[in-house]
Amino acid sequence: MSQPDPTSEEFIPFMSFTSLRDSHRALLKQRRKQKEAEDESAFWDEVTEFLHRGEAAGAFIDNTEDREAAQSLLDYWHNQLFHAGKETPEAVLDEFDATTQPEIPDSRCPYIGLEAFNDENKHLFYGRDQLIRELLDQVLVSRLVTAVGPSGSGKSSVVLAGLLPRLQDGALPDSQSWHYFPTIVPGAAPLTRLAKLLEPEDAETAEWVTENYEAFLNNSEHLARLVQAQTNVPVVITIDQFEETFTLCHDEKERDAFIDNLLGLINTRDNRHVVILTMRVDYESYLNKVPMFQSLYEQGLVRVTAMNASELHDAIEQPALAIGLKFEDGLIEALVREIVGEPAALPLLQFALLQLWDGRERNRITWDAYRRLGGVMAALDHTADALYNNLLPEEQTTAKRILLRLVRPGTGVEFTRSRATRRTLYQSGEANDRIDRVLEKLVDARLLRQTDGPTADSDQFEVAHEALVRNWPRLVEWLEDERVVLRHRLRFTAQAEDWDARSRDAGALLRGKQLQEALLFDDLNPLEHEFIEASKAAEQKAEEEKLAQQRRELEQAQKLAQEQSQRAEAEAQAARRARNFNYALIVILLLVVGGAVSLIYLQNVQQEREEVAQEATRASVEARETAVAADALAIVSTTDALQAATVQAMATSDNAVATAEVAANQTLVAERAQVENQEEATAQAATAEAQLATVAAQATQLANEANNPQETAVPNQPTATPDPAQLAVEAQLNSYIRDQDNMPVLFISGGAFQMGLPDVGDDADNPQRQVTVDSFYLDQYEVTVQQFADFLNRQGSNNEACNGVDCATTAVFTSLTNLLNNLGVFEARPGTARFPATWVTWEGAAAYCSAVGARLPTEAEWEYAARGTDGRLYPWGLAAPVLYETAVFNNNLAQSLSVFFPRAFVRVDTLPNGASPFGVLGMAGGAAEWVQDWYDPDFYSQPLPASGYNENDETGLKVLRGGSWVDPPDQITTTRRIALSPSDPKTFVLDESHIGAGFRCARDAN
Repeated sequence: MSQPDPTSEEFIPFMSFTSLRDSHRALLKQRRKQKEAEDESAFWDEVTEFLHRGEAAGAFIDNTEDREAAQSLLDYWHNQLFHAGKETPEAVLDEFDATTQPEIPDSRCPYIGLEAFNDENKHLFYGRDQLIRELLDQVLVSRLVTAVGPSGSGKSSVVLAGLLPRLQDGALPDSQSWHYFPTIVPGAAPLTRLAKLLEPEDAETAEWVTENYEAFLNNSEHLARLVQAQTNVPVVITIDQFEETFTLCHDEKERDAFIDNLLGLINTRDNRHVVILTMRVDYESYLNKVPMFQSLYEQGLVRVTAMNASELHDAIEQPALAIGLKFEDGLIEALVREIVGEPAALPLLQFALLQLWDGRERNRITWDAYRRLGGVMAALDHTADALYNNLLPEEQTTAKRILLRLVRPGTGVEFTRSRATRRTLYQSGEANDRIDRVLEKLVDARLLRQTDGPTADSDQFEVAHEALVRNWPRLVEWLEDERVVLRHRLRFTAQAEDWDARSRDAGALLRGKQLQEALLFDDLNPLEHEFIEASKAAEQKAEEEKLAQQRRELEQAQKLAQEQSQRAEAEAQAARRARNFNYALIVILLLVVGGAVSLIYLQNVQQEREEVAQEATRASVEARETAVAADALAIVSTTDALQAATVQAMATSDNAVATAEVAANQTLVAERAQVENQEEATAQAATAEAQLATVAAQATQLANEANNPQETAVPNQPTATPDPAQLAVEAQLNSYIRDQDNMPVLFISGGAFQMGLPDVGDDADNPQRQVTVDSFYLDQYEVTVQQFADFLNRQGSNNEACNGVDCATTAVFTSLTNLLNNLGVFEARPGTARFPATWVTWEGAAAYCSAVGARLPTEAEWEYAARGTDGRLYPWGLAAPVLYETAVFNNNLAQSLSVFFPRAFVRVDTLPNGASPFGVLGMAGGAAEWVQDWYDPDFYSQPLPASGYNENDETGLKVLRGGSWVDPPDQITTTRRIALSPSDPKTFVLDESHIGAGFRCARDAN
């Protein structure tokens, strides 16, 4: 018998592992029943068909365990055919094909988001069997049963979807016959809610509520009487969020009447009525105000604790199985691990599951959807932020006002939720259509819950769950700001009451900033209004007194100035008299000195006459001649000394006498020197005259320059080669901070420079040629790891997200990177946020620059910014690089990468000694930098294109400049060029690879 064609349409695949396994078992039974004498050909044909159908079943089986089991069955029958001597098919499972899976309509969603489970979706509620049994046991022995737990612990769900349905199904004796009233929440008017709960169908609502409201206030047995009038069986009243009795109801009488009527109901002897409550654990202290109720509360208390791993697994998987929804292998376990032990994470889990459902592929929840979501704990934050960021600016303002209307901060860390009708929200003064648009978007995003009213205006809105308040940082920040305002408001009220208690003492009034803050409050009571007015009057009076004091001080200052002016004039006259006296004293002193000198001279002449009589005549003549010369010189010296003393005296009259004495002493010394050595005295006099002339000339020049600065200023003419310091100053003066990423951007003034090297060394950077570059802007630092991570987070992805290729290589693929990918959230490795981003593709660099309104620099721009106009070999000059002082280089990539990589980079704002002439940092070593140009080995031997960069992509390679952390010192120069693929970051080459590929951005000056 010929083998069937495996491509024939008669081979219908097994649609599941179960059907394949059942067919396998049938073949085994058939094999055991078959007699040896019978013809086995038909049986082996069935086996062959089984193998063909089993191969095709692989397209429908996605579970790893099921696939392994299915392949084992195929291997078994493949082996049986082989031993029977039959031709065997390949017997290998086909690859799983997601398109073979059925679509699940949106209406069958098994998850509820931030909503609480209730009777309508109780079939989706799993994982709380143990807690439900505890509640049932408590209902057996207590009439007041309370499920207490933190916000988000699932207390409402376990009561509404667990306990109540079990009671209605008869979990306790006769509980199926009890009367169950609809669940209520107390709100701000609990007695009104209670009255509406028991309102007969034929009653007029307003009249019924008013009548019974008063009855509740006046009679704690009224609720029991109403119940008895409606039914003679036990009743169950369920109150969800019982803490609202204390947080929203501010009427103490109404609150007490509400609690008293509940106590009256559960104490009724005719029937065993039950009241079931849910309450947040952080409000238990409020029960101290009602001790009788607190006693019963503690007897019927059930603590709602966090679900264990097994319960969480059931809560996730069982609703999915009910509709045929599958999770990829290990995904449920990952969800459980993320939240197990978290007491308030259940609403976050349900919200995340709802988002995963929205991102499903046919009937499967995938890992890709989970990674896009960012995990359970971040799902709500990401969704809320995405919605808010997509609103128009005016809609964002409206959304904030709506949310702060529905959630109010308390005085401590707590907050209170409230509900508001559409009509109430319209009263904010904003456009109604804008309010409607924002409400619709918030409800569609499942952040708000809408309860329809009789009319659109009466629709009620509230936050879907308190988890939104605790897990959306933006809303938390808004509430904290509101809490600050609230604290100021409460402080103001206390200050007003203190002022009144102190007999309205003026010292207790507000001043300055406190008064300005108080003027912003628009909800003042009469006392606060009087307090404000008194404070304003006191401040105005204080201001008037201050002005009067300033006027008095001004008048006193004017009077004092007049007196000082008169005193100064008198002192000036006294100084003039003293100066004249000093002049006279100088003349007298000089005459005395001259007489003394003459006397000494005469004595010396007489002595010489006595000692040398023979030469008396000649000595006498010489003495007279010497005296004449000495007198002449003394006159000159005396005149000079007098001039110096006169100048000094005129400069400062208080030191005139001392100056004259010094001048006289100097003159006396000069006279003595003239007598002792005429030639030396003459030389000294000449020298003094020359020095005096020089000083006088300099003084005259300085005076002229001071009086005529325009005649002496040297014009600042431009030079052909600007000073590097001037380039750096101009770069800083015209710099700015880029808004998108807070990057300092320097102004690079254009000019001509010699690009490349002479015909030596690497042919890729020669021959040298002159190039002119227009002015442009350039990032002072390389783009950092954190800046690039923020960019990836803004665009939401890295894989194939930059012109169809990966933007960068993250730690998912290599440990030699500082860019981490935590389930779709990108961040820097701890301690490396300010390190340069590396492993960046050219496409990733170009996409980043475009996103911040910039571009990559051209080769010419990059080299000009690195070397300036003086042709320097390194950005800092001609000196060889110093490791970790001017650059990072020479790390041996061929050796242990785990050892060298942590030292491969430093913060982009360090190594100031390695700055270029324009003040740009990090242009040598560290991270090589992408530029705009395609690589051409002959680029330097051709004229620069009109565009300013090489657009010819013939080589398929882009250019990196500046060398990197693995290069030796001679390879991190301003002319170093590296050619590399623009889009393959996972290619690893020891000397040139994306491992050191970074970048900075540029922008045209215009």
